[in-house]
Amino acid sequence: MQSRIILPQKSNEEYNLLVDEIKSTITESVFNSRQELIKGHWTIGKLIREFSGGEVTNLLQDLAGDVGISERLLWYSLKCYDTYPDLNNLPEGKNISWNKLITKYLSEPKERKEIHKCPICGGDLEASCHTDGNGKP
Repeated sequence: MQSRIILPQKSNEEYNLLVDEIKSTITESVFNSRQELIKGHWTIGKLIREFSGGEVTNLLQDLAGDVGISERLLWYSLKCYDTYPDLNNLPEGKNISWNKLITKYLSEPKERKEIHKCPICGGDLEASCHTDGNGKP
């Protein structure tokens, strides 16, 4: 049987202050970790650029195997450094995450594929979706 520790009674106001302080600590920690992750990848990109000076395809392949992270992640790190040589000029300032930086600002635009909606179910129109195989209901 576990014994419970009896804590002195705290007021609702004190409890609310504790909750606010914990939430603030979590928010600050997440913010700081996002910034450190971006700074780390930017530094990796800088190191690669300073080492290579030019073509990096073979270097990224070798580094990926030796460092143990993907070639794509190394490429994004390099692109981050090349695109934003000054970290103070990141889009959206310090409120951006590494994932958003990659997906919105560092990725090449994908080909836009025209998507037709099924007139029956409203889903993406495919050959098997309420059609005769030719896209007609």
